[in-house]
Amino acid sequence: MSLHPLLLQPVLRGQDLPIEIGHRHGYRIDGDHVLIHAEVLVPPGRSDGAWSLELWAADRAYTDRARMEEPLTGARVAQVALELPDPIAPHVHQVDTRTVARLPMHGRACGMVLALIEHRPDGGSSLRGFANYPELQLFSAPHFVGRVGYAVQGAEVVLEAEGISNPRASTNLSGTLALELWAFPEAGLPTAREGVRLAWSELAPIAGQSQSTAIERRVAFTEPPEGRFGLSLILGEWTVAHGYVARDRRDFACIYEAGTKELPASSAAGSPVPAAVEQPTPARPIDRLRLVPGAALPGAPAAAAAAVTGKPKPGLAPPAGPRLISIQTGSLEELAGVKGLSLKIAKEIVKARPFSSLPDLIRVRGLGDKTIARVKHLLTL
Repeated sequence: MSLHPLLLQPVLRGQDLPIEIGHRHGYRIDGDHVLIHAEVLVPPGRSDGAWSLELWAADRAYTDRARMEEPLTGARVAQVALELPDPIAPHVHQVDTRTVARLPMHGRACGMVLALIEHRPDGGSSLRGFANYPELQLFSAPHFVGRVGYAVQGAEVVLEAEGISNPRASTNLSGTLALELWAFPEAGLPTAREGVRLAWSELAPIAGQSQSTAIERRVAFTEPPEGRFGLSLILGEWTVAHGYVARDRRDFACIYEAGTKELPASSAAGSPVPAAVEQPTPARPIDRLRLVPGAALPGAPAAAAAAVTGKPKPGLAPPAGPRLISIQTGSLEELAGVKGLSLKIAKEIVKARPFSSLPDLIRVRGLGDKTIARVKHLLTL
């Protein structure tokens, strides 16, 4: 009789087993909300720590488990905090939640990923599991139609758009919209997210299956800090959960130089600066209407860096007479200086912002139809 050595098989303890997403899971976009359903498999003794499920819109499927320590890329649409039990046996935790969503911009086709995230005590987080959805999600929201443009004229800028469309159902009124002109550092284009807002103007909501056309707004212009920037016109929509959210973006194929008296001898990458900008030149504002074709997509490559010059487009010169004061962005002193408005009324206007139109001033305490009719020619949205 021969003796065989005892073979010891490793046995995983409950705390050594991973928390995982089960086989049953899914999501559904419902307006500015998302419904998330999932089964989370919790082994014995593994509910410690903070966990969440996150729905991400990514450029591609997340398939490489070897990269699970790297952060997810794309846009996080929604996050659901998990309150996991402390089971004595394997447990299936059911998640059925409707939560606020932060949707990507219009026209983006994204691969959707449901991610299981562990949040560490040091403030960091780790990806512990994921599930991909093979069908691309197309996001639909209010968006630009046709060409858009801007024209800087001293301390003001004219923002233009041929049209804005709301493709949602006819009963789905958009939130209050906004035109925003942004400057992004040249080195970061076209993917830069951090920028400086130069101008903005609120627009009235648009009903579903409707379109607003021939939009032109003259508003105050804020010069960006010293440097070279790419400019973008962004269409924002007001949401209760996130404030204004970008719904569409058009990048202009030109570079804006601001506040610089001397240009560097080389670029950030170490390559020589083009000869056209080697010599120090005074900064010049872009004072010519720049139009982006309707077919242009956000993130299109910018044109070669160059100083932009030109003359104001005919028909867009500032009108004669006193400068119009914006009820959205005008200071308390500017509003109080309008003939027919008192300091008290100016304070009430500031309190009542934002406005959808000049007639919307009727909401201001102390302002009536007669007063609005007398001062509206001195005001702008």
